[in-house]
Amino acid sequence: MDEMRDRIVAAAKRHRTRCAEFLRELIAIPSTSRNEEEIAMLVRKEMLKLGYPGVDVDRFGNVVGRIGNGRTRLLFDAHMDTGDVGDRSLWRFDPFRGDFKGGKIFGHGAANNKGGLAAIVHAGAIIKELDLASDCSVFVVGSIQAEECEGLSYKALFDVEKLYPHFMVLSMPTGMRICRGQRGRMEFRVTLRGQPVHASNPEKGFNSIYGISKIIQGVQELNDKLAKDKILGKASVAVTHVESEYNGPNNLPESCHIIIDRRVVPKDSEKRIVSQIKELCKGTRAKVEVVEYDKGSYRGLRLPMAKNFPSWLLDTDHPLVEAMEDAYRSVYKKKATQDIWTMSTAGVYTMGIADVPTIGFGPSEESFSGPVNDHVRIDDLEKAMAVYASMPGCLPDVEPIKIPRQR
Repeated sequence: MDEMRDRIVAAAKRHRTRCAEFLRELIAIPSTSRNEEEIAMLVRKEMLKLGYPGVDVDRFGNVVGRIGNGRTRLLFDAHMDTGDVGDRSLWRFDPFRGDFKGGKIFGHGAANNKGGLAAIVHAGAIIKELDLASDCSVFVVGSIQAEECEGLSYKALFDVEKLYPHFMVLSMPTGMRICRGQRGRMEFRVTLRGQPVHASNPEKGFNSIYGISKIIQGVQELNDKLAKDKILGKASVAVTHVESEYNGPNNLPESCHIIIDRRVVPKDSEKRIVSQIKELCKGTRAKVEVVEYDKGSYRGLRLPMAKNFPSWLLDTDHPLVEAMEDAYRSVYKKKATQDIWTMSTAGVYTMGIADVPTIGFGPSEESFSGPVNDHVRIDDLEKAMAVYASMPGCLPDVEPIKIPRQR
């Protein structure tokens, strides 16, 4: 066991420089949701250069590398897309240059999730080089559109491509801690129609902005009253977008809508959450609806999905958690720290809806995303590679995959 551990650690050290270079190449490519084709081709090219036996781009646009043909199916995920870079004047560094400073690589998406992407791609190569997947089928997936609709890639992989794993590891930033759950998420659109008139006579119409502002105030007050879970934390609600439809700056708007983000804990029920939002709109003509995402991928495939995701949590002694702890201990020679995410990940679909055991382990921290501090430590890339590569040897025996019913 110690000999294999030493070989894995040595292999991660050999891959360290190229993994860092690959991350800088990933950062150099702008890859907002639905614009991932260029970065997908780079990931595919890297997998082929590293000798992956199988590399495909599926019908949705995910890049899927495969190593091994064993019974146990282990899937590593990293999403290739990022949010928009926003106002570039706010960045302390060029967001697409991949600056190297103080043992860290800075750039847009370094923390979420391109650092994890570079690490899982090179971990797959280590698994192949050291023949660590003799009893496993290891899938390394560069997924897409996660910033706009988390988990949508796995609706494609599970329901369209029929690729079902026994276990999943998300490489989203965890600070090298094991994340075993998160709050769920619902997204609402609330629309209020106005009575547009010329702004010189506002009393003759109805200003939907004024009407919606009262609902916004209600959302703020509701947030303080929501339930708290002892593990996953407090439920929350926030207005994240406000937009009006108008015919010019001298007219009252035809309508105004807001987007509401609701974070969900186990005590919440869908019926209660919807009722809370509708109660805020009582006495108005506002229309309340759960947002349905319906935008096609860069390959043109459209998979409508309601943004209604439950919370999820693996037990501390779940076999997948124990396997990750064993892998961590083999590399670090100490016990891992367990944690939960505050942000949302593909786990809301893979575990929350599809019931595939899912955990998170990745370089960088949730808080490192953004124009001031978006970076990943190269030491963490190296250690993450070693932990990922150790996972196949730590997994329990499993039964063959049973094809679940269509969701």
